[in-house]
Amino acid sequence: MHSPSRGEIEDMAGKIAYFLRKKLEIPEDARVAVIAPNSTVYLPVILGIVKAGLTAVPLNPTYSVDELEHPVVDSDITAFFVFPPIVGNVHAVLERTGRPKTTPNGELAIWFMDEADKVSQAKTGERDFRTVLTDWLPTQKVTYPRDKVAVIVYSSGTSGKPKGVQLTHTNMKAGTETLMIHAQGDVGPTQTAIAVLPMFHIFGLNVLVFSSFLLGMKVVVVPRFDLEVFCATIKKFKVTLAMIVPPMALGLAKSPVVDKYDLSSLKIVLSGAAPLGVELGDQVERRLPNARVTQGYGLSETTPVITFTRHGEYRDNKGTCGSVLPGVFVRLVDDDGNDVADKQGTDGKPAEMWVRSDIVMKGYLNNPTANEECLTKDGWFKTGDIAICKNGYLYIVDRKKELIKYKGFQVPPAELEAILLDNPDVADVAVVGVQDKEQATELPRAYVVPSPSALNLEKSTPEEQAALSKRIQDWLGSRVANHKKLRGGVVLIKEVPKSPSGKILRRFLRDQANAK
Repeated sequence: MHSPSRGEIEDMAGKIAYFLRKKLEIPEDARVAVIAPNSTVYLPVILGIVKAGLTAVPLNPTYSVDELEHPVVDSDITAFFVFPPIVGNVHAVLERTGRPKTTPNGELAIWFMDEADKVSQAKTGERDFRTVLTDWLPTQKVTYPRDKVAVIVYSSGTSGKPKGVQLTHTNMKAGTETLMIHAQGDVGPTQTAIAVLPMFHIFGLNVLVFSSFLLGMKVVVVPRFDLEVFCATIKKFKVTLAMIVPPMALGLAKSPVVDKYDLSSLKIVLSGAAPLGVELGDQVERRLPNARVTQGYGLSETTPVITFTRHGEYRDNKGTCGSVLPGVFVRLVDDDGNDVADKQGTDGKPAEMWVRSDIVMKGYLNNPTANEECLTKDGWFKTGDIAICKNGYLYIVDRKKELIKYKGFQVPPAELEAILLDNPDVADVAVVGVQDKEQATELPRAYVVPSPSALNLEKSTPEEQAALSKRIQDWLGSRVANHKKLRGGVVLIKEVPKSPSGKILRRFLRDQANAK
């Protein structure tokens, strides 16, 4: 597989920009979708779209036709760069919605994007985009309004249809610069990173694609996460930096696969997208003695990083998502609209985090109601995340909308999940609130994937499953306050539903439970 240099990437991006604007005659305000797994051509394609003054819309390549229809219509996509195996889904959406398959100059609007051999001509007319790249659009200073949209990423859709997050050129610039300034030494040209997080997600896109490119960091690209491939790649290329999400940390901590590979080159494991439990982080460090675990925090709406912890700082502040990045302002606001950050200590009152900075999105596409709910008139973005502040470090408690309300007490699902993952009988877990009509309250319930040593779901009897559920329920009950006990029970499942970024899709479990 070819490893493109920085110069080759810039050259290809310039040719893509020329091709889009001059050859296809795509107008400046148009949007171009990128629907593909991670690859070495992902960066030049995205850069080429942005260089051309167009808006890039990276989408999940595993979307079904139904899932793909909404962002294609919502963003009014003009052209597509597509991984060949999923081109049929694109055609199906265009036919279903009556959208054109050609660009303004009459060319087919769908182009193949793959690292493999160039496809000269598919049966449905598509060609590999590299077969038509000739002329080059040189780098030039372009003056855009501050609110000119460069990228639209779609939220993971934990509730309702995914929302299109509009990120401007200013947002993208600020997002890369703030991280580069704050993370010097941990993230830089001396590191070799593994790009396994999906590049269509803002964490992968801005940290692994844009920031790594600007820093001159070597990046080893992996199409998708497979623990065996992940470990083999780290060994082969002597990877020093791995950016992961908590489900990956779970594999590193507990899977026997890890013992098969020499991972001694790995120095920093940076977790994001969802809270990483202290014990799980410690388990990873015990398994990988040369690596130090740390984490950052952010959202698609904040391009994405708000806080980051240098690995040396994390060891003395376990569980923190870090200190606030330069140029970012944060408030902790309670339900009454009061700022409480200055009143917090070890036992500080949890409150919603609000953010104001150049990293904050322009707004959701075609969704004025959602914009009104989360963006204040004076520029603050309401994250929906509940946090506390200790000694200048922030700790995420949970999502505001996901807090379980048991008889007036707040129960953070993420806290219970972190504790349960320390149980050797638990391979993975999600905690949700289920409504109890008789008590008129929510009850915490755990959906648990049993560890192989504890139980085989397919071969075990109902009695054995009930015994394990009771054992886990009692185990947690002995470790938490009374209001945090799993009064909703423990349900054994094969797999916890998660978004591509690793976030637990609690809505699916909650809807399933409350439908019964």
